[in-house]
Amino acid sequence: MGAPSTGWRTLAAFFGVASGVALLFALVALVALQPRDGLAWVQVPDLAADLRVDGGLQTKPLKNTVVAAVLNDRALDGATASGLSVAPALAVAPQQPAVALSLPPATRPVTTPAPTPTPNPGVPPTPAPTPLPVPTPDPGISPTPTPTPAPSPAPTPSPSPTPTPTPTPTPTPTPTPTPTPKPTPTPSPTPAPNFAITWAGELVTENKNGNGNNTRRCSQVTITANGGFTTNGVGGTVSYHWVRVDSQGNRTIGASGTISVAPGDKNLHGVTSDNFTPVHSGSDQLVFSSPAYSVLAQSWTCSG
Repeated sequence: MGAPSTGWRTLAAFFGVASGVALLFALVALVALQPRDGLAWVQVPDLAADLRVDGGLQTKPLKNTVVAAVLNDRALDGATASGLSVAPALAVAPQQPAVALSLPPATRPVTTPAPTPTPNPGVPPTPAPTPLPVPTPDPGISPTPTPTPAPSPAPTPSPSPTPTPTPTPTPTPTPTPTPTPKPTPTPSPTPAPNFAITWAGELVTENKNGNGNNTRRCSQVTITANGGFTTNGVGGTVSYHWVRVDSQGNRTIGASGTISVAPGDKNLHGVTSDNFTPVHSGSDQLVFSSPAYSVLAQSWTCSG
């Protein structure tokens, strides 16, 4: 009774492993068939040894999920080589380098490799699953060219800053040479003005003597001559005299004298009067000898 029980357990384990592998492939196929907008140009590795497909004709835009499934299959093939039997064709086929996809980090599919089943000594090894064939592209369909990225707009050149004008230096004014002062000439001393008479005058009058008759006899007449003068204020001594001349040509010196005038004195000064009784008609004149000055003579008339 013990032997039949062990056989059933082995058969159940085999079917369990087979169901898990089938479920894994169904899941991969379902993911591969989902539509994706992002496409990429990839180089399919040379699978002619196991899929009998010419690798040189497999360059076409593929979905990311298809590429991920191919890479997952190659990972499974490597895992099978450690615990499962590998087909001779797959073992001989040279390994192609993995294809680097230039995709944004957000769109790269993350594929977790399936865990490697632990072999049971009492269970025969499960044959390796046959990889899905890669569809052959239609020769009549041209591959979609890679879109050329739009050129970046040329940056607008910044306007050159206007150079700050250099201020014009203010010219230093040339100092006006100070003229050499000429020595003030010593003024010549103004000579003091000479003492002089500025004005002089006289008045000759006739006075009748006797009993009051109207006769004009010279013996009955008295002649009186008065005079005066002014000076320029310098100060000095004035000398004068009276000169009488009668009708007969006789010349007589009358009264004379000197008068001292103080500096600054410009007042009128009177001279000594000349009083006499004439013999004949004649004239009397005031004459200044120092300073020299003459007054116009005045005459008188009488009978002898």
